[in-house]
Amino acid sequence: MISFSLVIPCYNEVDNLPTLLDRARMVLAEEKLLEIVLVDNGSTDGSGQLLRQMMDKVSSERLRVVTIKQNLGYGWGILCGLDSAQGDILAWTHADLQTDIGDVLVGIRLFVENAKRNTLVKGTRRNRRLGEKFFSWGMEKYASIRLRCLLSEINAQPKVFSKQFYCEFIQGRAPHDFSLDLFVQYQAQRYGQVLEFPVFFNPRLHGESKGGGSSRTRWKLIERTNAYIGRLAKELNL
Repeated sequence: MISFSLVIPCYNEVDNLPTLLDRARMVLAEEKLLEIVLVDNGSTDGSGQLLRQMMDKVSSERLRVVTIKQNLGYGWGILCGLDSAQGDILAWTHADLQTDIGDVLVGIRLFVENAKRNTLVKGTRRNRRLGEKFFSWGMEKYASIRLRCLLSEINAQPKVFSKQFYCEFIQGRAPHDFSLDLFVQYQAQRYGQVLEFPVFFNPRLHGESKGGGSSRTRWKLIERTNAYIGRLAKELNL
């Protein structure tokens, strides 16, 4: 029986996958009603091949892979994983291990204890560098003012919510890029509630952040997010 589903999008994370899989097995052993869906989101670094090799040695039906041949965006990979999820409570987190995937168990408990209609439970990052915190703070303030909705730690993980919330407010409506985090939090803030809990934010061991790791990727993220905020505000007549 599956009650909870954790989706983890993997895009060019080949060096992180062995540690990720080991940690996934430990989390599954701790929570018997959880499944973990690893999404090969069109990787080009051999992640897909390594995932298949590792999965050949895994006997658990609660750990599986969804394969996307072409990367169509960060959000698209998550949405494809969520569409295949079997649980009534859904979640996603990142494959880069900067936040422990085991944090989802804390998020699930908080959700079960406090859930009302359209509740989103999410992490709020601790131990971040000053520059990273300032970047996030600026994005949060701009998005909050533009959308007239209080938003915080938009890209923090994990995110936990009900399948009902997903089907009613997210599925078929959400953006396919990094704006997915913003859209989901906005929908929960507007139609329900957002609950937060602290998560420890670790340095990235391998690879580069796909969102805001370098000045170049940060600027691209700002441009994409700003464009999406403008489109969403227009749709809402704000």
